[in-house]
Amino acid sequence: MGKQRILSGIQTTGNLHLGNYLGAIRNWVELQDDYDCFLFMADLHAITVPHDPAVLADNTYKVAAAYIACGIDPERSTLFVQSHLSAHSELAWLFNCVTPLNWLERMIQFKEKAVKQGENVSVGLLDYPVLQAADILLYEPDLVPVGEDQKQHIELTRDIAVLMVQPHG
Repeated sequence: MGKQRILSGIQTTGNLHLGNYLGAIRNWVELQDDYDCFLFMADLHAITVPHDPAVLADNTYKVAAAYIACGIDPERSTLFVQSHLSAHSELAWLFNCVTPLNWLERMIQFKEKAVKQGENVSVGLLDYPVLQAADILLYEPDLVPVGEDQKQHIELTRDIAVLMVQPHG
């Protein structure tokens, strides 16, 4: 039997900070010998809020460099940029076609961020958890280490997975 698979990523909205290191990257470094780690730069998630495309592109490479500088070994872990793999967007679209809108409207993170953005809130922000579900289910990981703030999104991922195996009529 092979190693268990882990999937995790960090948005490329800015420079990594101590919280990213202590909360995620430090653990990834320790896990990469015992697990099949798939670690990504979540640039598609980063575009759900107002951003400068040039800065976002630059941040994506800075985040990749920081992963490596912190001890993530590309020989022992799979590193990738989310937007470079169209399957993320394609699977998210399929999930969008079956996910009830009211499931997304209940998401606490969406409500909190939407208040901050006011009338300029994007559909992408509402749809963020569906893309996250696609990220996760695409790689069929055994473990998805996330912060407590992502618990509701993980539960939605489970619900979407169940929905996808049911007949659609």
